[in-house]
Amino acid sequence: MHNEQWKMHNGKWGEWREGEVNQANTIGRLYQFSEYLRNILLLIALILVLAGCGGPKVTAETPPEIRYGEDVCVRCGMIISDERYAAGLVVETEPGRFEHRIFDDIGGMFLHAAEHGDNESIVRYFVHDYHSLAWIDAQKASFVSSQSMLTPMGFGLTAFDDAAAAQFVADEWDGEVLTFAQVQEAGVTMPGMGSSMQHQH
Repeated sequence: MHNEQWKMHNGKWGEWREGEVNQANTIGRLYQFSEYLRNILLLIALILVLAGCGGPKVTAETPPEIRYGEDVCVRCGMIISDERYAAGLVVETEPGRFEHRIFDDIGGMFLHAAEHGDNESIVRYFVHDYHSLAWIDAQKASFVSSQSMLTPMGFGLTAFDDAAAAQFVADEWDGEVLTFAQVQEAGVTMPGMGSSMQHQH
């Protein structure tokens, strides 16, 4: 009788110990999984932070990345929505560090450069080709100045990668074709203050 009670007691003790071990193993596995999950989440958070803070590096050759319908012109504060007339500057804020200035109208870019050229180190001018919408070097572009061309801020300037295409549009819109240097020399004024281009012939 005593032996049977001992065996029963011993069996229950063994079952209890086995259950305790299984429970401990389960808790251990859950802890390991939670640590693994925590590390994964930390890694994802780190990647997101680096992606958000770093962003694309701006160089002297990098055209702006404009979010049309969201980003605003640095000059007038209006939302930039028409890619054909959008323009941008690359400014060197300190040696080797560059920032963009974006505009909703090509004329706004020229006017900003004329007004701030003494206190901003402008290293590149970008405009869109009117037909392809590709970013092009404004200093190599052909411009059409036409009072019939309704641009966002009324400057009446459009840009072209091809001089023949610019001449075709100029003839169509009763305008004239100008080089980058000629636009600078002619001068750009705010719409409503006489002609937006002070033409020099």
